[in-house]
Amino acid sequence: MSARQALILVTACLGLLAVLRSSAMVHAGEGMPPGTTRDLVLAVARPLDKVTSTLWLDQPDRLLTRAFGHPDPAGAKADSSELASAAALAEPPADSRDGATRRGGNGSEATRLRTPTAADPLRVLVTGDSLTESLGPTITNTAPAAIRAETDTRFGTGLVRPDFFDWATHARHQVSERNPEAVVVAMGGNDGQGITQPDGTILPAGSDEWAAEYRRRAIVLMRIWSDGGSRRVYWLGLPPARSETLNGYFTRMNEATRAAAERVPGARFLDLRPTLSTGGRYTDYLTDSGGRSVLIRTRDGVHLTLDGARMAAAPVLAALAGDWHPR
Repeated sequence: MSARQALILVTACLGLLAVLRSSAMVHAGEGMPPGTTRDLVLAVARPLDKVTSTLWLDQPDRLLTRAFGHPDPAGAKADSSELASAAALAEPPADSRDGATRRGGNGSEATRLRTPTAADPLRVLVTGDSLTESLGPTITNTAPAAIRAETDTRFGTGLVRPDFFDWATHARHQVSERNPEAVVVAMGGNDGQGITQPDGTILPAGSDEWAAEYRRRAIVLMRIWSDGGSRRVYWLGLPPARSETLNGYFTRMNEATRAAAERVPGARFLDLRPTLSTGGRYTDYLTDSGGRSVLIRTRDGVHLTLDGARMAAAPVLAALAGDWHPR
């Protein structure tokens, strides 16, 4: 087969796959972080999916999907994940909240902390979306001997699309399999999109209803990880993004997760904006502890470089040391 014939064959196969699995393309695109790639994928996938569903060209894929027991990406968009369904129960009505709930994350319910040592180090889990990719290993490598940290990064995930990845279910697995004493959480980079409720209602990104639902979902996760205060949860605030639109979403997410931490015994919100910004404004460069000007953000204006991760790790380790007093 010539190179030209091979190229034609590959192109034809990809085109056929796009037609037959257009709904899967839409599902994958909706799970991508905001940006040019997501916009391009959805700009192609959504019109194509509308045409293929109208002509019933998607039926073979849907039949095979159901036959193998997988969820149908072309089916109803209602979200039946644990995170979405439990969110409605995360906060009782304002007039029925008890005193323990009002006392919030650092109330007396939290379990008394032990003193970690090098022989019996503090077990820390750093988890979240791609924001933990460099931060987690940096915390591991710069922590004292009395703190042992591991990282569980789940790319392209967040709180707004539990149908794509259900963090509530995963958090339960983390607790049972890893048994951390402290959980450091960084996520939200992919969450600048609408939230689909279990009944199919869509809450526009950045709206008051969206922020309230985001807070409820954060409460669900914090409660799973903290287990009534028997573990500590450190939820890291999102530093400013280069994109003004995305930064607006990040601000609302920070407000929501800060409020959520106040409702959960053992949970604490750590604001990284003072560390990773200039007076709350986005910047690519900052001066490190050695007096050097270092690049702290990657080209996308969201993620941290290794120097940025080292700067972000410092307040996290300080919070751990201040609460646990390792020696």
